[in-house]
Amino acid sequence: MTFDGQGVLRSLIDAAPTPLWLIEPDGSVALVNEAAATVLGYTQGAALVGRCSHEALHPRHADGSPYPKETCPIVTAAGSVGHSHAEEFIDRRGRTLRVRWKLRRLQGSDHKLLTFTPRQPSGPSAARLDPGAGTGFSEVKAYIESHCQEPTLTPARVAALAGVSLRTLQAVFAQHNTSPAQEIRRARLSRGHELLRAGMSVAESAFSSGFNDVGTFSRAYRRSYGDSPVVARGLVGRPEAD
Repeated sequence: MTFDGQGVLRSLIDAAPTPLWLIEPDGSVALVNEAAATVLGYTQGAALVGRCSHEALHPRHADGSPYPKETCPIVTAAGSVGHSHAEEFIDRRGRTLRVRWKLRRLQGSDHKLLTFTPRQPSGPSAARLDPGAGTGFSEVKAYIESHCQEPTLTPARVAALAGVSLRTLQAVFAQHNTSPAQEIRRARLSRGHELLRAGMSVAESAFSSGFNDVGTFSRAYRRSYGDSPVVARGLVGRPEAD
């Protein structure tokens, strides 16, 4: 089978909730889906396409020592690796991400499909995320509030960092009559509001709060606060009427 970057395989990989990474015969990155890009701290998987898979996943060991490509069990695998193995990846910011991975050689092709899942959260603790007991909400909510300024923070990323499925995360939040997406938006708006009050421009407030564009920020701000951010910023420093 010849890999068609615009074909059905690409659509299936892109839509999958599991982190998927397609490796070219020469070891370079053919395709990265949104789930994999998000876990590794990238806004778009396209930023990784064409790079050496080994260098993109773990250019060094977690302790900082060199990690020669020749010793990488992923890119040097001759075929499929059916049993999951532990490995440490390095995300875009240089943080260690412990994962378990599998590798499948695609039938009729020299391409290999890497799947991986975080095995130890670097964010909220998965051990306390129990939808039945309703625990873990406060910790995850605090994590969202402290990371809301990151544009790549999504419900899927929070779930992956917590080591649980998105459905489990949503179940925890549903017990508090909210959702991960609502809490991310609320935290970003609250941060944007405080930045406006501090005198920051509307655009700076939007981008510094995790929004990708000013228009989305402005519409959401008006719905939450009743005024546009332009009006809100204009009120900063005005004396109150007697």
